[in-house]
Amino acid sequence: MHNLYVPPIKIVFFLFLIILTGFSAKFLQQSDVPLPKFEMKIVSAEPIQETEIVRPPLTWSSIPIKTNGSDRKYGNIVSMQVFLRSEDFAKAEWWAERIEELVKAGKVANIYDRKTIIIFPEHIGTGLVLLDEKETVFESENWKSAMDVIVKKYESEIAPFMVASKKPAAKWEAVFRYKSQKMADVYTQTFSKLAKENNTPILGGSIILPSPKVVKGTLVLDQNGPLYNVSIPFSADGKVMDPLIRKTLVTEDEALLLDAGEITQDRTWIVPGWKVGVFIGQEVFNSALYERLRGKPLDGIVSPAVSFPNLSKTNLKSFINDDSFLSLSENEIWEKFGLTKFIKTTRAVESVQVFLHGNFFEERTSGRTYNVRDFVNFDSVDSDSEPRILNLYF
Repeated sequence: MHNLYVPPIKIVFFLFLIILTGFSAKFLQQSDVPLPKFEMKIVSAEPIQETEIVRPPLTWSSIPIKTNGSDRKYGNIVSMQVFLRSEDFAKAEWWAERIEELVKAGKVANIYDRKTIIIFPEHIGTGLVLLDEKETVFESENWKSAMDVIVKKYESEIAPFMVASKKPAAKWEAVFRYKSQKMADVYTQTFSKLAKENNTPILGGSIILPSPKVVKGTLVLDQNGPLYNVSIPFSADGKVMDPLIRKTLVTEDEALLLDAGEITQDRTWIVPGWKVGVFIGQEVFNSALYERLRGKPLDGIVSPAVSFPNLSKTNLKSFINDDSFLSLSENEIWEKFGLTKFIKTTRAVESVQVFLHGNFFEERTSGRTYNVRDFVNFDSVDSDSEPRILNLYF
């Protein structure tokens, strides 16, 4: 065993220290001597408040309407050239108001009747992927960097939508899938409401969605299906109609995340008074698509489109066998090597191509909205920086 003996003097000294410490503490409490205070600050981890985007002001006070032909009561095609900024897609009501102002202008001018159809531009609904985003997204240099910001923001939310994909932009795909239902709801509610209110069929330009289909007049999505650039028609009673036209000739940028539609798909939209073929954007350069319409009853061909100044002529060479197009301006290429060149392959007489215009992350659009009546009577808009309406009487 160890020796646990402690000398008495050490025990007395230990007790003395305890008494002295207690006395000192009591003295300090009763005296005026300030005691140092040690405060622990608790910092709450509040989420960073993102700045709301400010809506861009209008740069126009009215929407001019140009008319090709006269009203012979055979019907008319109304082309709506929309002008949008990236920020217009931030709020559902902002985007809807840009659409509604054009339809309202046509109604005020009394150009709608029971045989009217209204055509909107390509990708008019695609920007709805920006719904409810804040200023950090809209400060991006271009749409690609904006998508990267959104990917980072929703990294955990988009994880379930990362289906097996060989596309270069699989994460962008996942963002579109994650937001697709909200995009589709805003898009369909807006065009359905306007078609019903004006008793007029509307071709709602196009929008990127995952494998949409029509079920009893309602648009249904397959979240795990391929993404398509799809043009969606609405009947005069506001219901979604078949056929949904899926773009078959996708651009380089679209190919980053989209599948191409089947060439064999039905692309004839039939409404009271009209049978029209629908070609989306660059599809107008593909002669094989016109051949599929040869001999079929058809009144006209309409094309929702969007283009940027650096139109890739290299891509077009596989569809345009005449190298003379290389020396032409972009507008001349669209007008001479698209609808007007191939329409006589079909039984259609009228042709319309309507372009989306705007300023998207400092990138401006190009392309001239135009129509041609009876193959020869050409008309076009006078601006690509404001909304315009072209009215073509049959």
